[in-house]
Amino acid sequence: MRLRGLKPACLLACLSGPLAVQAAPVREGVTRHSVDPDTGLSTWEVDTRGVHLRFTQISPEQARAFMLNRGMDRQSVEEFARTCVYMTVVRNDSKQPIEHKLAYWHYSPEGNQTRAMLTKHDWLDRWQPRSLSRTVKLAFDWSQFPVEQTFFPGDWNQGMTTFELPAGSRFDVLYRWRQNGKLHEGKLQHVQCPASFD
Repeated sequence: MRLRGLKPACLLACLSGPLAVQAAPVREGVTRHSVDPDTGLSTWEVDTRGVHLRFTQISPEQARAFMLNRGMDRQSVEEFARTCVYMTVVRNDSKQPIEHKLAYWHYSPEGNQTRAMLTKHDWLDRWQPRSLSRTVKLAFDWSQFPVEQTFFPGDWNQGMTTFELPAGSRFDVLYRWRQNGKLHEGKLQHVQCPASFD
């Protein structure tokens, strides 16, 4: 498999760097899809009202390697890797600050009702009975997309997001943010989970 040479320590930089995907023409509110020829991983991105959102697939193999390398137990690693995992990037290209909260976001699997996002807090609550070490919790926390953040013009951030869906599922992400006291929204469409979690 072509992904075997990718080192876990390189995961965040390798997936989000400028060479990860070919640039596509920007059209307001239109989801663009591209496939990295080296990894076969897909990226979806959209620009709405000056806010850029990008999702890049993280393969189950990459997710396992990344979490195991940070000392997480195998049961927790497997639970995490058997969800749809994405490297998520948000960038504020507008001229005003935006207030981001994952609580504003929802996703809609094809043919199903809208669901709330699964956040890093949800994962840590789920794993609480396993008494993960402080170091493991901190490493996990820093790898996930922030639950809340203010993005000033030009600011951006990245981290992992996860969706509890079967392998191969397609879904839309409704992402929202506040700017100048008003709630705005955009949609990232036809995102797809990896075909297999094995």
